[in-house]
Amino acid sequence: MFDKVFNYHLKPVQKICLTALFISLTVILQKVVAINYIPIMPFVRVSPGGPAMIIFSSIFLGPVYGLIVGMASDIFGYLIFDPKTFGFYPQITAIYSILGLVSFFVFWFVKKIKNEKLCMIIELASLLAMAVGISLFFILNDDITLYSTTYHLELWQKISMPVALLFLTGILVLVLFLMRRNLEKQKISLNMWQISFASFLLEISVMVLFGSFMKSLAFNFNFFIIAICQLVVLFINVPLNTFLIYTFMRLTRRFQNNEIVRQ
Repeated sequence: MFDKVFNYHLKPVQKICLTALFISLTVILQKVVAINYIPIMPFVRVSPGGPAMIIFSSIFLGPVYGLIVGMASDIFGYLIFDPKTFGFYPQITAIYSILGLVSFFVFWFVKKIKNEKLCMIIELASLLAMAVGISLFFILNDDITLYSTTYHLELWQKISMPVALLFLTGILVLVLFLMRRNLEKQKISLNMWQISFASFLLEISVMVLFGSFMKSLAFNFNFFIIAICQLVVLFINVPLNTFLIYTFMRLTRRFQNNEIVRQ
């Protein structure tokens, strides 16, 4: 049933093998390649490609396999790479499990939206509004406390934050327009704005709202501060996830029904 949504056709043994591969790749991207310190925002952690791999596993293999990839990658990542002095938090595992489960349905929902301009307007308007709100938060506060660490915000960081957020939004728009031309020639079931809009919805619903709530429960910290930091990461993850998911879909075209082209 799920295979027909995005036109992928895989045998059960292929799905099992690919699930193991995706779990391994996600662990590496989440733990080995993760960036824990950025001068402009040392209070956030970025895992380049990790969320994109979980999202794509849900699209490619189905929501159940996506849930397994999200859950197993976080558990194995903790067992292999995290110091044993750190506790295991099932709330964090729940974030990536839900991401793997619901990604399929969010992309299915967005695929039904035929109005590309509507997706573009909602996403860009939301990003600009969030950029303004985040910038004001950092400009009006001199310190930010997260995970028992207090970071003093220098003037250059306050100035750089809105510039960086607007720059990342501009990069997203540029990537979408440039890659959309190439996409017209590809037999891919989603267009670039749909991929970006679905990634944006997942970031807001799963990583910012649900993820911040789970982290506040796990570490007993302020939900609002965690959410603000997750919103900052959103500006990195949305363009990165859009590019990677598009690339993954191109690489897996041979598993699609060749008679069905992008709508």
